[in-house]
Amino acid sequence: MAHRIFRKICHILLCALVLLASLNAPALAAPDEDLQTLEMFYEGNDLVVSATRAPKPISQTAENITVITAAEIEMMGAHTLADVLNNVSGIVTNDRGSIGTFSGLSIQGADPFQILVMEDGVTLNFISDGTPDIASIPVQNIERIEIIKGPGSSSWGSALGGVVNIVTKSPVEEKKLGGALSFSAGERGTKNVRGEASGTIGPFGYYQYAENINSSGMRPITGIDANYLYSKLRWELPGQGSLLFTLGYTRESIGQGGDTVDLAIRDHPHYNLLYTSALNYPLGKQVDLDLSFRGANKYFFETINFLSTGDLLQVRSTQESSIGGSAKLTWRNQLQSLVAGVDFDHYKLDAHISSPLFAAATDLDFRSDKWGVFFNDTLTFGPLAFTGGIRYDRMHPVGDFTSPSLGFAWNLNGKTILRAYAARGYSLPLIIPGSTQEKVWTCQAGVETTQIPYFWLKTSLFLNYISDHQSFDSVGNPILVKLKKQGVEVEVKTVPLFNTSFSAGYAFVDARDRDNGEIVKDIPRQIVKMGLHYDDKRTFRAAFLGRYVFYNASPALNAKESAVIWDLTLAKKVLSVQDLALELFFNAHNLFNGAQYPDATFKNTPRWLEGGARFNF
Repeated sequence: MAHRIFRKICHILLCALVLLASLNAPALAAPDEDLQTLEMFYEGNDLVVSATRAPKPISQTAENITVITAAEIEMMGAHTLADVLNNVSGIVTNDRGSIGTFSGLSIQGADPFQILVMEDGVTLNFISDGTPDIASIPVQNIERIEIIKGPGSSSWGSALGGVVNIVTKSPVEEKKLGGALSFSAGERGTKNVRGEASGTIGPFGYYQYAENINSSGMRPITGIDANYLYSKLRWELPGQGSLLFTLGYTRESIGQGGDTVDLAIRDHPHYNLLYTSALNYPLGKQVDLDLSFRGANKYFFETINFLSTGDLLQVRSTQESSIGGSAKLTWRNQLQSLVAGVDFDHYKLDAHISSPLFAAATDLDFRSDKWGVFFNDTLTFGPLAFTGGIRYDRMHPVGDFTSPSLGFAWNLNGKTILRAYAARGYSLPLIIPGSTQEKVWTCQAGVETTQIPYFWLKTSLFLNYISDHQSFDSVGNPILVKLKKQGVEVEVKTVPLFNTSFSAGYAFVDARDRDNGEIVKDIPRQIVKMGLHYDDKRTFRAAFLGRYVFYNASPALNAKESAVIWDLTLAKKVLSVQDLALELFFNAHNLFNGAQYPDATFKNTPRWLEGGARFNF
C-alpha cells in the first residue's frame, strides 16, 4: 500500500512539473543556450562529478545538489568541514563545545551513518559505526564540496541520506610556484598555522599542504593538537592521459568533556592515512578510461575517566583499514553521456574495549569484501536532460542490494530549471546484533529560477519511505522501524546591491513512524540559515552568518532551541603587488554567545574570537 501511495505522489509531482513546463513552453531555450543558465550565481556549464561519477553540467543534474567553493570556505572563517557545513541549507552538524571536537551531520533529517562522506574517492566514514567525523577534516586543501541532498546509492552504494564529496585542489597550471601562508591566533591559546604550495613544471604538477591547529578548548576537556599533511602529484603522460597520486595524513589529540555528566573523553594521539592513485586515459575522442586505487588506515586510542575522581571507566583501541579500487568507462557525444564501472573494497576492523572498573572486556574482529557495479546514462534533447542509473552491490556478510534511479532536469527559458528525481537507496548496517541494511524509496521535485529580478530562488520537495531504520527501544535494545520523512527546502540569494548581498535557507522535515503516525523525536524539524555578505571586489570582504535549528529533541535531553548562532568574518587586503597579496582577517564565532544544542550533555561552543594574516603568492 505504501509503495502504491508513493508512486501516486511521484506521479502527481511529475505531472505538476510537466504542466508548469507547458505554461512556459514558448520560452524554451535553444540547445546551444542550455548551458547559459542562472549565470547570476554560477555558470551553467560548471561541472559536478557527484551525480553520475563523471563531469556533468550542473544545469543537467536531476538531484538536489549544492556546491561550496574554496572562496566561499575562506570567507566563512572555517577551520574544519564542520564549520563549512554549519552554513549550508538543510544541514545540521553536532557541535560539542570547541574547535575540532567530534561532529557528525544530518542532511534533511538523515542520520550521520546514512550519509557518505568522501575525499578523493576515499570513504571517510568509520567502519565501526558508519559515522564520519567532519570536525577532523581540514578545509585548506579543498577546491570544492559537492553535496547531494538525498540518496546517492545508484552511483555510490551506501548513501541513503546523501553524499558529501570533497574535491581537493589541483596543481596550479599557470606558474611553477604559487601558494599561501596563513596564521591566526585566538582565545584559549588557539593557534592555526597553514601553508600550501602548488605549481606545474613541464608535464609534472604538484600541490603540497601542511597545517597545525592547537587549542586549550573553549570548554573543559576540549583541547586539540592536530597536524595535517597532504600531497598531490600529477604527471601528464606523453601523448595523452595522466597519472595522479595523493597522500593525506592526520595526527590528532582531542578531548570531550560532558557538561552535565561526570565524564572526560580523551582521544589520545591517533592517525588517519589516506592514499590514492589514478589513471585517466582517453581511448578515443569520445571514450575515457579511469582506473583508480585507494586505501585508508585509521588508529584510535580513547580513554573515558570520571572527572571528579580521575578513575578510569573505559579504554577503547580501534584499528580500521580499507583498500580498494575502481574501473570506469565514460562515453560522450553531443546527445549522450554514458558511464559504466565497477568498485571493489576490502574492509578490516580490529577493536578492543575494556572497563577496568567492571573487569569487563570485548574484542571485535570484522572482515568484509564489497563489490559494486554501476551504470548510468544522461540523454539531452535541447533543454531537457534525462538521467537513468542503476547499481548492484554485494557485501559479505550483509548480502546484496540493487539501487535504481531516474530523473530529469528541464531548462525552461535560460532562467528556470525544473527537476524531478526518484530513486531507491540503502545504507550499510551497524555492527550490532539484529542490524540490517536500511532501505529507502525517494521522490524529489524542485524548481531553480532567476525569473524574479535580482533574486535566485531554489525550492525542493522530498518524500522518503524508509524501511528497517536502526533505532533502539526504551531500554536500549536495537529495533527496526519504518519511517516516512517528507519536507521542503527553500533557498534564496540576491544580486549584490552596493556590494552587499543576502542569502537564506529554510528546511522543514516531517519524520513520522509509519506504524503509528507519531512524530519521531531527535530528528531536526526546522533548519534556518542566513547570511549578509559584502565584497567590494578590491580590498574588503565581510560575512555575517546565522543559523537556527529546532532539534525536536526528547524532553530528557534538555535541549536549547531558542537562540540564533551568529558568526562574523572580516577580511582586509593591505598589500597587493602582481601575484603577491597580504590580507588581515578577523573571525568572531558565536558572536552573541548563544546557546543552541540538542543534548545538554555536550553544549555548543561559546563565543570566541580570533584574528590573523593570510599571504598569497
